[in-house]
Amino acid sequence: MRQRGQRNWLGSMLVTGLFAAAVMSGPGTDSNMGRDSLKAAENVSMNGDYLPVRKSSFFLTEYIASEVTQLRSPGQAEGTENTNPNQTSPTSVQTGQGTGQMPSGTQQPAAPAPDTGTNTGGSKVITAGQNGTGSVGPSIYGSIVTEGEKQVMPQDAILGGAALTLFDSRGSSQILSAILQTSQGSLIVIDGGLGEDGDFLRSQIQARGSHVAAWLITHPHGDHAGALYKILQDEAAGIRSGIQIDGIYYSFAAPEWYTINDPSEQTMAHAIIGTFSGLPETMLHTVSKGQTIQVDDVTIQVMNDRYETGSDKGNNAGIVYKLWVNGKSILFLGDMAEEGGQRLLAENGAGGLKSDIVQMAHHGQNGVGEDVYKAVNPEICLWPTPGWLWDSVGSKYRTAETKGWITRLNVQRHYCTKDGDQVIR
Repeated sequence: MRQRGQRNWLGSMLVTGLFAAAVMSGPGTDSNMGRDSLKAAENVSMNGDYLPVRKSSFFLTEYIASEVTQLRSPGQAEGTENTNPNQTSPTSVQTGQGTGQMPSGTQQPAAPAPDTGTNTGGSKVITAGQNGTGSVGPSIYGSIVTEGEKQVMPQDAILGGAALTLFDSRGSSQILSAILQTSQGSLIVIDGGLGEDGDFLRSQIQARGSHVAAWLITHPHGDHAGALYKILQDEAAGIRSGIQIDGIYYSFAAPEWYTINDPSEQTMAHAIIGTFSGLPETMLHTVSKGQTIQVDDVTIQVMNDRYETGSDKGNNAGIVYKLWVNGKSILFLGDMAEEGGQRLLAENGAGGLKSDIVQMAHHGQNGVGEDVYKAVNPEICLWPTPGWLWDSVGSKYRTAETKGWITRLNVQRHYCTKDGDQVIR
């Protein structure tokens, strides 16, 4: 009788747990958000009319994060050269000072002035090249220990006078948002994050002199292009920030392509394309493979044309950028997925992808495959990854698999936005 009672109790607990899980991830809510997003997309005006950026507009990139937030405690919830013989000679775009030529050789980075670090927007800032403290003890996930978890930060200068900041989301979503400030003070922005990150990003640009020499967009998803859209819409509405943008660099398909091939993210694609139509032509630059952009002593190379793939079409249609900064190379993969990553590797070869620093594709999960990371063979990994994704909350995420690949490559330095805004100098 006691055994039968125990079995009944266990059975009821299992049913209760399954029911609770079904309620928390119920398809009704997700499908409603999907219908709202598609309806909003249909109402987008292509003449640049204002389209508010709402979390509900981008249900695949933000809804999951909002659901995970409910599971967290209140304290956690807030928060190369190209070796392809078939490639044509690269074109060059000059921005600011410089010749547009590809850098040759490497140079020893100069030691920067001491920096005490900052606290920005209430989030913890991790700075390489200075003393600092992080969480006690190593990560429990594999053998990866992030810089934010270490007791002592590295003392060496990495970028020789330049500074790269990888920003955490102001909410709990996954984003890609970074600013590289050259040793001469010019700004290069990569993507920017969600609409809700726009005000914060604007303040960070203002704090660095308000002059953006080059704004690089990987692809028009809300968690990448939303902040730029918000800033541009505010300017159009008369909210003057004093920010000057010399050039925006991107490669977008026609709006109809996103409707057909990337419907879950078509709202932002349509909105940003419509907004660009109202900007001066001199500000807009459609990029292509092999093109170089020069900002002071930083050389940016466009690594691919926009891909048409059979899977994960929106992410694989992104642009990959490689930056040379004082003898160091940084590869920004955006959200490039496996099929796109294989094409990127085939076109550029391992030598073309080899980089000192790599931004982990698609926030560290379900992005490019292991072969791409083997080719890059980085010394430093940048993880634009919130805590819930770093911990692979939910069985659909492949963060742990990516960590295993990087562990096998014996990469020793990992800067992750789960620890707050990350700064490399």
